[in-house]
Amino acid sequence: MKKIFLLVTYFPTLFFSQGVYQDFGTWIKLNSNFKIDKKTSITNKTEVRTFDNSQQINQIYTQFSYDKDLNKQISTSFAWRSKFINDEFSYVNSNRFHNDIIFQNKYSNFKIYFRIRSQYHIHPFNENDWVERTRLKVKYKLSKKLSYYLYNEFYFSIDNESLNRYTKNRFGTGLKYNLNKQTKLELKYLKINDVNIEFPISLNIIGFKISNQ
Repeated sequence: MKKIFLLVTYFPTLFFSQGVYQDFGTWIKLNSNFKIDKKTSITNKTEVRTFDNSQQINQIYTQFSYDKDLNKQISTSFAWRSKFINDEFSYVNSNRFHNDIIFQNKYSNFKIYFRIRSQYHIHPFNENDWVERTRLKVKYKLSKKLSYYLYNEFYFSIDNESLNRYTKNRFGTGLKYNLNKQTKLELKYLKINDVNIEFPISLNIIGFKISNQ
């Protein structure tokens, strides 16, 4: 277990170069989950994201997903996201579709998640974008209501013609608090780094999320 924590925590620091442009943003999300049965649910996510040291809105999106537990360890999700993206002089509407396959296991107060995501972004003016993402996440239950998590995620551009398709890394850590049976609060920090591009940007994010079920 200690080796897993060391891997998730320290491996991303290999890519956090001090020579890249540093930016700061905030993400505020509202998450609503509607249970159909014990294994099936519909989820809606609405989020506002900022950049340029939180002076500008980067994007606003709403997302609907169909989530299904296949068994105790494996679940899947199919999602559609409508995004309004800040495109210099105006906001452009684009669509994104993705499919998740999530493997999870529990060891006492620890939970380990491994997620594979295939996403396809349809942009009205730019080229469409196909990305494969892999994420390893560890969550530790501190008390009945409070838990801590951290994760590391790798982005691979399938449309990239270069031999090295690895283009982005996302590291995240945060706290989840169960306010009651229906509502959860989450505070997180994210570090998103461009990789293998000429002018990389490193984005530091403070995020806040409210989840209702």
